[in-house]
Amino acid sequence: MAAVLVPALLLVLALVVDGSARLRAIARADALAAEAARAANTAVDTRSSSVGIDTATAARTAADYLTRAGHPGQVTITGSRAVRVTVTVTEPTTTGLLGSRAEATGTALAELGVGTRTGDLP
Repeated sequence: MAAVLVPALLLVLALVVDGSARLRAIARADALAAEAARAANTAVDTRSSSVGIDTATAARTAADYLTRAGHPGQVTITGSRAVRVTVTVTEPTTTGLLGSRAEATGTALAELGVGTRTGDLP
């Protein structure tokens, strides 16, 4: 009985360990995408009459954040007040049962809201 149970338990343990690497990659990708999008939204254009995002500065700020974090990503300005960031994270796995690495992609959309909760932005 031990000859059957021990290998089965080791297999389950290996799946849990490699599965946790996949979950870490997913969480890291989501966090990096959200923080890069938030950083991009700090590039507010205050020179015009309506409040919006300085698109060149926003894209550069988000790309710089991802570069410092060491993960590739894509920054898309989706409107005058919205930035979408997509980032890919690769984590090594411990046992290699599910492959030698776990890869995950995270996407975040940040919309600039200025001084109101009703959606009536200037």
